[in-house]
Amino acid sequence: MRLKFLYCILSLLFVIIGCNKNESYSTIEIKKTAKNKPNKTKTERIKFISKYNFEQFSSNTIENKNSKIKLNTNQNDFSKRYKTMIKQTFEKEPINFAGKYVLNYWGCGSPCQVGVAINAENGRLIEIPSASVGYKFQKNSRLLIINPPDSLDYYIQDCSFCKPEFYLLDTLKYKFVKLEE
Repeated sequence: MRLKFLYCILSLLFVIIGCNKNESYSTIEIKKTAKNKPNKTKTERIKFISKYNFEQFSSNTIENKNSKIKLNTNQNDFSKRYKTMIKQTFEKEPINFAGKYVLNYWGCGSPCQVGVAINAENGRLIEIPSASVGYKFQKNSRLLIINPPDSLDYYIQDCSFCKPEFYLLDTLKYKFVKLEE
């Protein structure tokens, strides 16, 4: 019986404390601060207009890759780190970039993507520049778009790592050169 009485008293005490309408100073200050902050729930999208297109950097396409070539996955730290992914890329992917390259990319954290372009004639590897929101490329062009805009050609302005960038594969120097926008 005493336990029931004690339980009722404690319950009543919790109800009284919980219903207290007096707010502390810190709660009022937090509410005032929240009211003064601008509402940034909208993200502004920017229409992306480029002076570059895939047709400007066209390349001849070979039909089949040389599957008997040996890939040099020990040529640098990048190729050593992603040895398995590079080999699987070359085995499974068709020629899909710059006429004679097998290009593939994969995640390396959030937001991070890295990849490689593999020459289908000699097996030489070229590390592609890292991206945050993907790549866009074509089988018959040397142009590589990093962080491409969406299907309506928009990207998010407030995202510092989302702005599209253009790179061109220099096939003589085996490297990607950034194009100025």
